[in-house]
Amino acid sequence: MNWKRQIALGMLLVLITAVATYGITVNYLSGSILTGSFRWITQKDLDIIRELEPLVEVIKTVDKRYIGDVEINRLVTGAIKGAIDSLNDPYSAYFTAEEFKNFMISIQGSFEGIGISVTMDDDGLVRVISPIEDTPGHKAGILPDDKIIQINDIPVKGLTLDEAVSLMRGPKGTKVTLHIKREGIDNILTFEIIRDSIELKTVRHRIIGDDIGYIRITSFDENTSKEFKKSLNELNSKKVRGLILDLRNNPGGLLNECVKVADELIGENLIVYTEDKSGNRTSEYRSGRNKINIPLVILINKYSASASEIVAGAVQDTKSGVLVGTKTFGKGSVQEPTVFKDGSGLKLTIAKYYLPSGRSIDGIGVEPDIVVELPKGVDIFNVSEEQDTQLQKAIEVIKTD
Repeated sequence: MNWKRQIALGMLLVLITAVATYGITVNYLSGSILTGSFRWITQKDLDIIRELEPLVEVIKTVDKRYIGDVEINRLVTGAIKGAIDSLNDPYSAYFTAEEFKNFMISIQGSFEGIGISVTMDDDGLVRVISPIEDTPGHKAGILPDDKIIQINDIPVKGLTLDEAVSLMRGPKGTKVTLHIKREGIDNILTFEIIRDSIELKTVRHRIIGDDIGYIRITSFDENTSKEFKKSLNELNSKKVRGLILDLRNNPGGLLNECVKVADELIGENLIVYTEDKSGNRTSEYRSGRNKINIPLVILINKYSASASEIVAGAVQDTKSGVLVGTKTFGKGSVQEPTVFKDGSGLKLTIAKYYLPSGRSIDGIGVEPDIVVELPKGVDIFNVSEEQDTQLQKAIEVIKTD
């Protein structure tokens, strides 16, 4: 064993043992002890340190006896990832410094990859929520509900969601191969996709017929609310008689952006609040006096998740519009990113969202006011306006309002 590593491991184990032993005595007297770095160690800290003793013993044994090369840092990283995986929460993850850097880039509105929104199913496979329009994944023919079983030569089972996403991302011009299981097809489908720069234009608008405004939001990134307000103002200048807001296949995004969108729609109301594990209300978001003064219909489906569910739910609870489509995904949890001194990071579920009525959407979703299914065999990416039964119902609602 490398002598420096031996000393480091030995010192760590000695420190754990010494602090735990000393802490029992001192904590009994004072409730906590002050370390040399001027950080209070509580009894809870000491309990955690004692629980780490077996981990240090395992790492020492592996380092001393394993027949192959051993990198202590990789062992520790693996142990941390395993600890977070044991939470059985697909939305919590530990990142190395490089992984965390890529993660933060991905939520800022542009990245390099193939452009698909995904989640992790209970069977350990990555399921496509939606391909992002006009991206390599969309052009290659990836569809919602496709299950990714292998990325290049790496099986997906055993990976975290973020590890799988990292494998699909990469420099523009490079290739990634996805092996996909699709419902109704026995054979495994193989897609070779060339990565590209993914610039997320999240808001598009148009006028349907002569006087019905239509805005589609594909996700909520840092520019979405600004783009939405611009589209809304442009449609209002054309004197539209009603607005259809399409949130179908919208996987969510930034909380502050969806709150700003809702702020334009529901008038002076509560939009959403969050509660931590103890039931304490940790944040509350309210809208101002802006309220859309024309009929509003929001289109939703089972791929509308998180931030899009907040907008739809707030509109429904405040009776500011009508929801048309199918029940939403049901992601109502809050993740907080934390960066550590070495550049590594943690994305951790810390709270749940609650709609104005006090209901949680987590694992439940939002039910539409009017249930309408799309015709069998089509989705929003390959359906014409005339075939789009959900859109046609929205048009009907506005015309009869």
